[in-house]
Amino acid sequence: MSPSATALRRPGLVPALMSLLPTAAFLIVDAWLGLVPAMIAASALTVVLIVVRRIGGRRIGLLLPLALAYVVLKAVAGILTQSHVVYFGAGVALSALTAIAVGVTAFTRTPVASYLIPLVTPYRRLTPDHPVYRRVAAHVTLAWAVVELGIVAWEGWHLTVASASEFVIMRTVGPWMAMGVLIFCLIFYVRFRLDRHEWALAREEPA
Repeated sequence: MSPSATALRRPGLVPALMSLLPTAAFLIVDAWLGLVPAMIAASALTVVLIVVRRIGGRRIGLLLPLALAYVVLKAVAGILTQSHVVYFGAGVALSALTAIAVGVTAFTRTPVASYLIPLVTPYRRLTPDHPVYRRVAAHVTLAWAVVELGIVAWEGWHLTVASASEFVIMRTVGPWMAMGVLIFCLIFYVRFRLDRHEWALAREEPA
């Protein structure tokens, strides 16, 4: 396994739970004070979390100002229009752009999944340079991108017919469940395709 792969670490539970704090803040404040205060509270808490991650030693680099600018602009647009469609629509559009950008890498020499596979199924002998590994990584990358675009299409429709709180709840629960099933299937696919090549390489090693 390459040094870059060993440097990757599995995400912890605490950061995942912290990422839900803006969602919780939005739901609570929306029910208490209304839409505009909820957008302000969620955006402010998101900014705090981004800055805390930077202070905590996580190098964000150029992503820090970009992330802050995105949060602020989304909040300003939502507050000025007083529309949850505008506020959350920015996130839906960003998800679509991300899915397209990730999907495009499936047709390059380094699909995004080639960096993620070692997180869940590390191999000692099979490297991302192996043709089969690269092909499997491309399949996984493309599958994720297609499913994500499907989720984005559903979110775009749901955004226009649901209230702000309904959209937030469904966006939090629905995509997570869909992605959970997808990730389980993709892990099974990776193991099915790559394990036998790992075993073959192990047998070829001198005793």
